[in-house]
Amino acid sequence: MLVMLASVSGAPGVSAAAVGLAALWPNGPGLVVEADPCGGVLAARFGVAQEPGLAGLAAASRHGLPSGGPARFVQPLPLGVHAVVGPGAADTCAQAVSVLSARPDVMAGLAPVVVLDAGRLYPGSPAHALLPRVNVLVVVTAGDTAHLDHVDTRLPALRAQMRSPHLGVAVCGKGSYEPREISGRLGAPVWAHLPADRWGAAVLTGRLAGPAWTRTRLAQGLRGLGAVLAALPPRQPGAARAALEVVR
Repeated sequence: MLVMLASVSGAPGVSAAAVGLAALWPNGPGLVVEADPCGGVLAARFGVAQEPGLAGLAAASRHGLPSGGPARFVQPLPLGVHAVVGPGAADTCAQAVSVLSARPDVMAGLAPVVVLDAGRLYPGSPAHALLPRVNVLVVVTAGDTAHLDHVDTRLPALRAQMRSPHLGVAVCGKGSYEPREISGRLGAPVWAHLPADRWGAAVLTGRLAGPAWTRTRLAQGLRGLGAVLAALPPRQPGAARAALEVVR
């Protein structure tokens, strides 16, 4: 299963959400792949090297995934989850994402569940080329009018690039609208509400440590999101779009 998390404007915490979602995925952690063309942050946040990582995977993928599989490009993070970290330099990271976007099956074959952190899906982002291959796209957004306006204008183009019907929204922080209102406006399900939680966010960004983070409100929201995504039916090309489901 290839799950992409991305925003369309602002910085609502996509990287932290991707790490937490992978760590709390039902029946065992998924693999985080940092595919943000603007540059990776996980290596700096968690004190690991930038290589092995995305740049090396991209270079190797030009000739097909080498024997031995993806393990040589994966690093453990302190939260009990593994990651393919992106280089901090935006130009290097964008080039690696461009190479891998042309070989999406390499990304999908890294692990049974791969959580892609695509950062901000700005127009022209090389991560757009991965959309036809992903099983699920989660658009992470703040719940205020300005950010929802941006999401509303971008969703039609994102849908047009996807072959899967599974596109939904995760709303971060406080907002003025109920999930049904947001879903009705966007024509997309609200799969999760990720509350403002300084402790949970601090752990997921490498500023704090400790196993108790899995009991935070943010962790509960991410665990619920993982349960919803894991229960989605398999992608069927050409099938009608799934009925909207709103997760309260």
